Amino acid sequence: MEKLYGRWFSFLPGVKRFLLETVFPEKAVCRACGKISGGGVLCRECESRLMADGTVFAWDREELEPGLDAYSLRPHAGVARQLVLRLKHNAEKCAAEELGKLLEPVPEHIRFEPETVVTWVPMPESRRMERCIDHGKELAETAAKVLGLPCRKLLGRAETREKTQASLNRVERERNLEKAFYPEGEIRFPVLLVDDVLTTGTTARRCAEALRAGGAEKVTVLAYTRAMMDGGLLFSGGGPGEKGRK
Repeated sequence: MEKLYGRWFSFLPGVKRFLLETVFPEKAVCRACGKISGGGVLCRECESRLMADGTVFAWDREELEPGLDAYSLRPHAGVARQLVLRLKHNAEKCAAEELGKLLEPVPEHIRFEPETVVTWVPMPESRRMERCIDHGKELAETAAKVLGLPCRKLLGRAETREKTQASLNRVERERNLEKAFYPEGEIRFPVLLVDDVLTTGTTARRCAEALRAGGAEKVTVLAYTRAMMDGGLLFSGGGPGEKGRK
């Protein structure tokens, strides 16, 4: 179909989104369950679930590799997962705003240096055009606003890989992202890398590698949700799924 319609094929997701918004305007129906929302992104029940489900694991910390800490806000399940999918595949920016609520309150023991710059995992340009949105940028800007930090694009991405990470196993993910990222200029400050989902940590490690190559003094990862590849939840601190952590 793409060969038949050429460049017009990339506009189809945008047309689909426009038609859906015409029938179901933003904040008219709940983005998680589909019920009438009463003027919000989520209905009251789903909003309550978003804030309550997995709260015990909010700002959960783990070490992806020596010197690379990662924080996650919720399990990749339920309402949080629905919002991530809505943003990522349906280009619904309102989902990013709702996910931003998970950042607050920031624990007192977690503080980022004032000169820290927030950035995101860049998408290949071809995929960004297909989805009509860079969901990583939306999530990073939301996090930066809540945390009171500047947000900038610090990484570029090569247009060489064809498969999405979700379709690959752990070893294939590592190979798929080799040399995928590169720093866009000199980086002489701490960086907070924001992502939607932390699974094996491969993407975060590759991005951190590129940021350090650009001169980043320190890299910390912040993921809105945490998952593992077999579908079970993965938490640190001895929680469920501990044995599956890399």
